[in-house]
Amino acid sequence: MANTFAPFGFRQFGTLEGSAPTYGITRRSLASSDTNLYFTGDVVMLSSANPGFITLAASGVTTGNPILGVFAGCEFFQPNVGRSVWSSFFPGNVGSSNTGNAYVIEGEDNLFLVQNTTQATIGASCIGFNVGFTSTGALGTQASGNQTTGISNVALISTSVSANSSLPFRIVDVSSNYFPPGTNGSDSTTPGAIIVVSFNNSLRRSLTGETT
Repeated sequence: MANTFAPFGFRQFGTLEGSAPTYGITRRSLASSDTNLYFTGDVVMLSSANPGFITLAASGVTTGNPILGVFAGCEFFQPNVGRSVWSSFFPGNVGSSNTGNAYVIEGEDNLFLVQNTTQATIGASCIGFNVGFTSTGALGTQASGNQTTGISNVALISTSVSANSSLPFRIVDVSSNYFPPGTNGSDSTTPGAIIVVSFNNSLRRSLTGETT
């Protein structure tokens, strides 16, 4: 059955076998004046322009700029209601001088489900290769997720699969090994399949000397 393209960003799925399971999240600083929109499932990195704070990661991240992890919600002071609020997405520049808290999934052994774009097929033969994700254009843009659900619309770039070590994610498995037949995204023989990935070029795995 052909897959329907309905991306949801990077959704936590489990951990690599052989490691102690951990579903912890790390609290990171989020500038309340940041004009970016962040959605649950977006990919973030540490900012070089604003050290100590997160920013959205772009596709094609190099080993000099590893990704940090996957955004999983935030807490910020909302002047309109006069108190701090928790949200599954950050709406951008909330008009406060207070630093917000972003919660990021960073553990290097985490697994994620993510859909790939419909330009090419990512199937079982791609397991072990690395892959990039969309951050611009109509393929699934970071900062333009669903403001009702707070869910990202980022996807894997299906044409970026390669052995390039600078790509941010590694393909671990296909969802057809977990999903019932007929589930959207479970057909790994056609474009738009949902894939299981882990971190590849991430801050906790990178061996470079730079962190921003």
